[in-house]
Amino acid sequence: MDLIHRNDLVQAQRQNPQSARRDGAVRAGITGSGESLLVLSWTADELAQERAAGVRLLTAAGVSPGMRVANTLPGALATPGSLQLGDVVDQLGALDIPLGTVGNDAAAKQAWELVDRVQANVLVLDPRSGERFLNAAPKTQRSWWSGIVWTQTDAAVTPAPSVPECCGFAGWQRSWLAIPEVTSFVAMSCRCERFHPDESLHIEVVEPESGTAVPVGRPGALALKSSSAAPLYISALRVRALAECTCGKSRIALESIA
Repeated sequence: MDLIHRNDLVQAQRQNPQSARRDGAVRAGITGSGESLLVLSWTADELAQERAAGVRLLTAAGVSPGMRVANTLPGALATPGSLQLGDVVDQLGALDIPLGTVGNDAAAKQAWELVDRVQANVLVLDPRSGERFLNAAPKTQRSWWSGIVWTQTDAAVTPAPSVPECCGFAGWQRSWLAIPEVTSFVAMSCRCERFHPDESLHIEVVEPESGTAVPVGRPGALALKSSSAAPLYISALRVRALAECTCGKSRIALESIA
């Protein structure tokens, strides 16, 4: 079985910078910085698969056609896999509302003015910057605000900040897991706060170095691939697989381990 870690990809790119260029690629993006910088390129077929997976996961979270979905994700390429979140939201039949990066109080105030004007039903937030944004909310009840999707990556699942009372929020909260080296849409959490991977992925929990599968219930590294021809990518995320989840979903359930 072919196994690969992120460091392998970075090392291969360092030795051959041309490896970042792929035949048929239509979009590129990056993850990391400095010596860990990795350039990712995506073909039209891969982006189509990403859009379909994104629609499935956002639907599972509670986003439906006609909703207004706002996000504070940085840059035009909002997802780690270089797919614009708006591509997915539009395909779902919802309305995409980019708020821009909330880097200071003035930006937070401006973002809230837009959120309240359009009455966004779902907000997609980064837990690292979300606290500043939420704390800047003008105090009011927002009955039209249905839910929050928190973005997470494989390096660590960051606890979402508490939603302050000033937000007037009483909706659902979900976490969206992305592993950019494989796909932006790995899994969405359920009401039990466990991750359920997308149906298109081959998922295993393995020993980080050997790639040997571990039994259900034992901790290991999350490994996955998006096609039968792809190598098994061993991520940095530590999880355990559960035999079942009380939310009732039949898809494999994963519990992250700090």
